[in-house]
Amino acid sequence: MTPFLVYLPPGARRDSADAIFVADRFAWPAFVFPAFWLFFKRQWAAGIAVFILQSAMTAAGGLAGAGLAAILIELALRLLVALEGPTYLAYRLEKRGFTLAAVVPAPDLKTAEAIYGATLQDLATDPALPLPRLGPGWNNSQTIDPANPGFGLFDTYGSR
Repeated sequence: MTPFLVYLPPGARRDSADAIFVADRFAWPAFVFPAFWLFFKRQWAAGIAVFILQSAMTAAGGLAGAGLAAILIELALRLLVALEGPTYLAYRLEKRGFTLAAVVPAPDLKTAEAIYGATLQDLATDPALPLPRLGPGWNNSQTIDPANPGFGLFDTYGSR
């Protein structure tokens, strides 16, 4: 299962059709064409930096004795973009004011959208999500006050 990060534009409601789904997984197109993938995702500064590094590694590959090092650096750059590219996209969305609405584990994008839509339908019927109910204390004589739930494992029962 792939975790899909659901981002909402600034000021949008949870049921907005403008939600952006970012798949947090290895991106094969980013591995094969890292700079172009970043340009396609509108990450101009990162795309330019990767393009310059790839050009430098191509030029360094022609030098005597630097071919293997250039190939290894190029492979590391491709792996970095493919593994961290979706995380970078999510970070850039947050910098632009988008808010993380949900994390939906699903096998593909259509399923993630369906799961998120079903979750929104559940929220529409009951907008106040039920909080976990705290049961009676260990001796069943005193219940835990939700206004003073305690700190950590032990409840203070209203005292300091």
